Amino acid sequence: MKRWMLVSLLTLPSLAAAQRPDTVAAAWWQHVQVLANDSLKGRDIGSAGHESAARYIARQFERAGLRPAGTDGWQQRIAFTEVALDQPRVQLLLKSADGESALAYGRDLRLTPRPSNGNVEAPLVFAGYGVSLPQAGVDDLRGLDVRGKIVVHFNGVPSGLSAPLQAHASRNRWAAMRAAGAVGVIAIGAGGVWSDATPAAVSYALPDSMLDDARGQRLGGTANPALAARLFAGSGLVWDTIVARAGRGAPLPTAALNTSLRATIPTIRRTVSSPNVVGIIPGTDPALANEVVVYSAHSDHVGTFKGPALTGDSIFNGAMDNASGVATLIETARLAAQRGGNKRTLAFVAVTAEEKGLLGSRWFAAHPSLGTRTVVANLNTDMFLPLIPLSGVFAYGYDESDLADDLDAVVRANGLSVLPDPEPQENRFVRSDQYSFIRQGIPALAFKVGYRPGTPEEKIWQGWVREHYHKLSDDVTQPVNFETAARFNSMYADLALRVANRASRPVWRSNSFFATPPIP
Repeated sequence: MKRWMLVSLLTLPSLAAAQRPDTVAAAWWQHVQVLANDSLKGRDIGSAGHESAARYIARQFERAGLRPAGTDGWQQRIAFTEVALDQPRVQLLLKSADGESALAYGRDLRLTPRPSNGNVEAPLVFAGYGVSLPQAGVDDLRGLDVRGKIVVHFNGVPSGLSAPLQAHASRNRWAAMRAAGAVGVIAIGAGGVWSDATPAAVSYALPDSMLDDARGQRLGGTANPALAARLFAGSGLVWDTIVARAGRGAPLPTAALNTSLRATIPTIRRTVSSPNVVGIIPGTDPALANEVVVYSAHSDHVGTFKGPALTGDSIFNGAMDNASGVATLIETARLAAQRGGNKRTLAFVAVTAEEKGLLGSRWFAAHPSLGTRTVVANLNTDMFLPLIPLSGVFAYGYDESDLADDLDAVVRANGLSVLPDPEPQENRFVRSDQYSFIRQGIPALAFKVGYRPGTPEEKIWQGWVREHYHKLSDDVTQPVNFETAARFNSMYADLALRVANRASRPVWRSNSFFATPPIP
């Protein structure tokens, strides 16, 4: 067992607020300690540890005064299909004018298992960045015949897109490729040496195939950059030139390639069950109570280390990712219930399977367990990183809807500010659960504690990402700024009630790409 970090209420900083900040921070930290305890074994979906976490969250919702709003009491249970590659039986053959040559799975090509995998043989075509957003003036598929073909694309995006569009484009290439008739996709990056280790190849699919982002994808994977010359042989395309152009964000050429791929991709499948946990505070205004503001945070993490045996710690506890966010979800629910007076209904949803591709929130956003009520907004927190003094927040999606107006008012009242995202290339707009709601046309925001570039706070924040993100050290022994946690939680509760009580339902900005749901 890791040692537990004990928090004395006497050591917590004071802060003028109706709710004593020492109590807020101590309660929040207690939830983190429970959810990130070794006994939960990293909260992987389908595990006893995650089931225990779900029960704990439901008990805390009940104690806060929420009402159960799942499909079965507090729970909305989802039956995922786990798809794994039968790696020893995978066969890959590259065909060119010079003949046929076998490719090594893991060394030349890494595949993501899909429900539609099997046997495929198809010509290759290069589609530049593979981005098709005609509304934004970018369409690498225009004029390119991809019917029945495997699309190879550079793993990047062109310059000129906003951070949200850049993130959206990077995640949703396949939807346009599928619509154009492609049967597979292969990404290839600018460089880097691949290790000899072959990563575990497992993916998860929802019971509703229309929510499967990779539906119809018979082959999907990533190619070793060292394979580029063989893929492009005889096409007239020069890989080094493509890399140089991509480095400037310049448009890339597209062309049919003179190579094709034959693949045998056997899979092994099983069903994995895991719940979202859903509680509500019903609205008090008869005219607005059927409108719901959903607060979300993901409860799952990545389980235990599955490589060679370790002599010490082997548990990915996920204290910051995302026991911290669920703890804030619980405390926000408690504070909102205590304050009361929410005209709209508030729903608090601890979603599962975020680490598997935002799947729990994808299911809830498409199939909310709220009866006839309508979800009008989502506010999400994931690994918000209370490590540094709180002077501002990052708000992913800030420029897209008028939820920004509510956030502006709340942060000003708390002596804070909204800070610009200093790392748009990290695509955080699509990497947490608010994106599932955005895809359903619902305005949404996600939050982290912010910093300004060039400050000591940036070094601490970035140091944590390098040293602790998805690592065994993300546990309850790491330093935490409890004053920041308390202030963030208080601000979050303020925002919950402000959005619940605003005069009109949230709307997209008129110039937002997401004003119309971009993906069915």
